[in-house]
Amino acid sequence: MSIDQFVLLIAACLAVNLSPGPSVALVGSISAARGFRAGLCAVFGMTAGAFLHVLLAASGLAALLAASPLAFTTIQYLGAAYLVYLGIDLLRHRTAVTEPDASSTDGGSWRFFRRGLLVDALNPKIALFFLAFIPQFLHSIDQPGFLLSVMLGSVFLVTGALVNGSLAWLVAVGSRRSRGAMAAWLQRWIPGSVLIFLGLSLLWREG
Repeated sequence: MSIDQFVLLIAACLAVNLSPGPSVALVGSISAARGFRAGLCAVFGMTAGAFLHVLLAASGLAALLAASPLAFTTIQYLGAAYLVYLGIDLLRHRTAVTEPDASSTDGGSWRFFRRGLLVDALNPKIALFFLAFIPQFLHSIDQPGFLLSVMLGSVFLVTGALVNGSLAWLVAVGSRRSRGAMAAWLQRWIPGSVLIFLGLSLLWREG
């Protein structure tokens, strides 16, 4: 792979990771409500969830998933229902960021890691993205294989972690500086409503 192709690969990964979606909404909501550390735990979870899709695409199992309307629709509905659940849960619980280690409360870091993992693992659109994404760059490699496919997919994971980690920090800082009604909107109402909207949109979208 040439330098130009590698730069194109990074640019494509950044473009996808910067686009709004469930991952951005989840990181923003958790970081606003619980702080940077909690948001970072969610980012690690999302990276793990996306890595599962990289493995599926590299092994060819993602193609089987895409070829099965029932399996694809089932995962799509599960992912949509989980987003709606997260949004409702956020609206129901009054939260406020007062300390930088807010992730240590309300179930600990594992809770936020698990949420990130499930949001990306239950997003079939990520599987379809890797099916279309990885082969475009494998054509330029003499001997493509499983490990090379995983390496190419890992570029997406690294750029995603950097983008979402930066988002978590920015949102957490902004949320800590907000007060009163503005804090409630930033920490609960806006992110909770966005999660519900994304879940319903995914639910109503044809598979």
